[in-house]
Amino acid sequence: MSYSPRTKAGCLITLLILFSLGVGFTLGFIVSKGIQKKKEDPAFWKQAAMKHLEKLHPDAAQREKLEVHTDKAVAELAALREEGIKNVWQIVGRAVEGIRQELTPEQKEKFEKIRPKSPEEAAP
Repeated sequence: MSYSPRTKAGCLITLLILFSLGVGFTLGFIVSKGIQKKKEDPAFWKQAAMKHLEKLHPDAAQREKLEVHTDKAVAELAALREEGIKNVWQIVGRAVEGIRQELTPEQKEKFEKIRPKSPEEAAP
């Protein structure tokens, strides 16, 4: 069966569009994960806050004072974040223990493979 050049060109353009959409989606996903990871870094929090405060056009003395306040807030937020993560894993740990008590030996074996693991357990 022979296709006209116009049909072949249409198919190739369609394939090119689908390929471009797939590559664009994949790259967008990777970039968004990278941005999300960067936003978890307290150094980024300080940088973002200082950039936002630059809209006020502070002089050098004000900038130093603003940076001190920002450093203090970032340190408090980082500590709060760590405490929150620790609390979350304590709650998950209690739930896992409660679930484990309700399981049969065969189910416990399977559950050990699928149960959520804290960052300390996941990275030996």
